[in-house]
Amino acid sequence: MIKIGFIGLGNMGKGMSINLSKKNLEIIGYDINPKSINELKNENIQFADDIKSLTKDTKIIITMLPDGRAVNTVWREIIGLSKPGQYLIDCSTIDVKTSRSVQMLAKEKGLFTLDAPVSGGVIGADQGTLTFMVGGNSNIYKDMKFLFEIMGKNSILCGEEGAGQSAKICNNMLLASTMIAVGESFNLGKNLGLDLNKLFEVISTSTGSCWAVNSYCPIKGIGPVSPADRNYAGGFATALMYKDLGLAINAAAETKTKINCGMQTFEKYKQVTKNGKGNLDFSNIINE
Repeated sequence: MIKIGFIGLGNMGKGMSINLSKKNLEIIGYDINPKSINELKNENIQFADDIKSLTKDTKIIITMLPDGRAVNTVWREIIGLSKPGQYLIDCSTIDVKTSRSVQMLAKEKGLFTLDAPVSGGVIGADQGTLTFMVGGNSNIYKDMKFLFEIMGKNSILCGEEGAGQSAKICNNMLLASTMIAVGESFNLGKNLGLDLNKLFEVISTSTGSCWAVNSYCPIKGIGPVSPADRNYAGGFATALMYKDLGLAINAAAETKTKINCGMQTFEKYKQVTKNGKGNLDFSNIINE
């Protein structure tokens, strides 16, 4: 049985690790937050006391961490403890520079690495329908593709190391901007006296169709169940989307790319986060 270490068992890592544990895989989890571990105590998952023991006992290690600083710290610790031939896969969303840096360091130690950030949110993590945007060597990707097929419905090799992070930054900038536009469209429809269920039927089957409407509609009681039906609790936090947009802003500056709409979107999420609503799902942006 393949032993897989999973570091970072929060909103996203929880569902991903559970789906892996349902297959013929031995999952060893680790998180610095006892609450995250406690929520998985009834699942078929073992837990390590520290990163050292997890690294020693596993062939493959997956990380799902909040930012580049955390990834840099954890990966450097893993690399210092690892053996040549182990696989490291980072599913966090971080800056391209850090992703490439830690992967190059790992390769010097004889480790096999991929950056594989995801799209699909907590719902996708729980249901095993995520899309993985992967960066790295094609042979390593082929070796690890079976894991992506368990945790998601799509995986796309986007290029060499860091390419997955690059694709994710572009995707999230578009998603964040789209969510604002979806909210404005439904607000206008409401003020025009439209039945919002009918408006959903129109948009979801016509040229306005998009994931932010079809799978994650930000209006309570409209479309499939989404964080809007839970008063925007859970889901993908506004503060995390703000963080991801910051990555896009920095990447645009480095590459001298004009992103006027992206800049406006960044400022909007910044405002909401600074106003103390960063813990709410990012679709709550439509209420601001």
